[in-house]
Amino acid sequence: MILDNPSVIEETSDYAVVFKPPKIHSVPLKQGESGTLVDWYDGQLMHRLDYETHGLVLFAKNQKSYIFFKDLQDRGEFVKEYSAVCTALCTENDSQAGFPPSPDCSLAAAHPLTLMSYFRPYGPGRKLVRPVINIGSVPNKEVVKDNGGFYRTEILNIQKIKGKDIFTVQIKRGFRHQIRCHLRWIGYPIFNDPLYNSASAEQVPPLALRAHALFFTDPSTGEYRECRIDPIMV
Repeated sequence: MILDNPSVIEETSDYAVVFKPPKIHSVPLKQGESGTLVDWYDGQLMHRLDYETHGLVLFAKNQKSYIFFKDLQDRGEFVKEYSAVCTALCTENDSQAGFPPSPDCSLAAAHPLTLMSYFRPYGPGRKLVRPVINIGSVPNKEVVKDNGGFYRTEILNIQKIKGKDIFTVQIKRGFRHQIRCHLRWIGYPIFNDPLYNSASAEQVPPLALRAHALFFTDPSTGEYRECRIDPIMV
């Protein structure tokens, strides 16, 4: 089930976990823009979700918590888990333009697999992104790095349900469209993706990508927290 409006899933005096529906921006993209998630909830947003993506985001409710969570992010100890419904590419007409050679993901159904790359803007209006694994292959000024290294998308498992592949993935820090682009890179675009799935015109929104779990330390108690909603399914 996908909610139509934002809602608070869990809240303490230090933080709030909020559900972001699809088709709403996390933050304003231009001056004067309203109707975003930060307009709906008064707090400091710790991370963003793409406009089309729905699921959980974390807000800090005071400066002390913000600094605490920012430190967790910098150390790679704030984890976000997603579920995605994907369909394997099956035609030679699906464009591979701009993508480097794809990693082998044949073992990912039984063993975790980590996809690693830098990123660069791509396409008309630079609305898309592409993985970069060889810095010398593109102008260095276009390459975006994660604290000097690769962005990482860890595939935890893949389930086959009704002819579709359900990916469960985790990231610690993310770049724009990271999961969408990385899964497209290995030949599994997300269902209903208008940017990375050439068959999306034949499908019905919303994008089949859900941020269904957050893992972090409570800034007041020091306890390890897991906040979850149901993963997306077919």
